[in-house]
Amino acid sequence: IIFVHGFTGHPQETWTQKKATNASQKSECVFWPRDLLQHTVPNSRIFTYGYDSHIKHRFTGHLNNSTVYDIAGDFLVSLEANRRQDPSRHVLFIAHSLGGIVVKETLRRSNQAPHIGLRKVCESTVGIVFFGTPHSGADPRNILHRVAEKLFKAVGIRVNEQIVNTLVPSSERLRELRDEFIPMALEREWTIHSFQEQYGLRLLGG
Repeated sequence: IIFVHGFTGHPQETWTQKKATNASQKSECVFWPRDLLQHTVPNSRIFTYGYDSHIKHRFTGHLNNSTVYDIAGDFLVSLEANRRQDPSRHVLFIAHSLGGIVVKETLRRSNQAPHIGLRKVCESTVGIVFFGTPHSGADPRNILHRVAEKLFKAVGIRVNEQIVNTLVPSSERLRELRDEFIPMALEREWTIHSFQEQYGLRLLGG
């Protein structure tokens, strides 16, 4: 079972719920993959995958210009390396937001890979759970955000245009991925559940 976070997410914090206690005690944290899921599915191997999903970077430091294609490629190689002892073991993905697009791109690349180890990831997948994944695109640069983006740049915050351009609803690559993913999912009979937020997020065009 593999958890993949989304925009500005974190491989642990995204899946962690802080339980408030009284003022005299520290808050308790429940890390879903570790504290709950292992009891529900006791014989499973559970992973979380992390990547730089921030579209803004402040002041100094290297700006990550990785595309979703790049992130998916790194993810696929990492998965293959961690599954070499049992490459046929079933895989279930749990993905949030941008993580769902990364998972879809990873499976597309796995399905077309010439290397049998990389193909095994797709062949062994049994299901995907999507949480708030923008399958049809989400515009991180809507009118309000474009104004904010200009302010960001004015104070030295740089924007990863690669991720932004991939996710706009008019993105050709996103449309191609959607068109390729559906037949692949039907052919392989994956179990797919998709959950969406009831209220939109301004930053994502909701």
